[in-house]
Amino acid sequence: MPGNAIEELKGKIGESRKLVEGLAVESGKVEEWARAIKDDNPAHRDEAAAREQGFDRIPASLTFPRVSLFPRYRPDEYADLDDHFLPRYFDIDFDPMYTVNGEVEFEIERPAMVGDVLSGTTTIADVYQREGSRGGQMTFVVFETEYRDQN
Repeated sequence: MPGNAIEELKGKIGESRKLVEGLAVESGKVEEWARAIKDDNPAHRDEAAAREQGFDRIPASLTFPRVSLFPRYRPDEYADLDDHFLPRYFDIDFDPMYTVNGEVEFEIERPAMVGDVLSGTTTIADVYQREGSRGGQMTFVVFETEYRDQN
């Protein structure tokens, strides 16, 4: 159990922090990310291929916003944090040594496109507990991050 009681953690549901700002979607970074995740769609590398697929600009791979985990995209108020361990940003007393990332899920309205500049706001969406398979309580905090472009 984290240092905060479950009731205190539940009281944090709805708290939000702007954790990403100025994430420029650049063609070189889009191509690098696509190559890194082995996404061979030519639309991520070539404007003509993007247009053939119905895009007016080069689209980024759907998971491209994960690049926002890099420190350079953090707002100044979080610059001194040395990682992207989300509980730290919300003053939740979780020990990283005993924490796992249980799931990542994406809901996409449209892909990020070359020329977009993204910002991201993370919200605590839920807090709950359940019995561990080897006994004891496991505490879960669900974070949701919404990315928006400059428009």
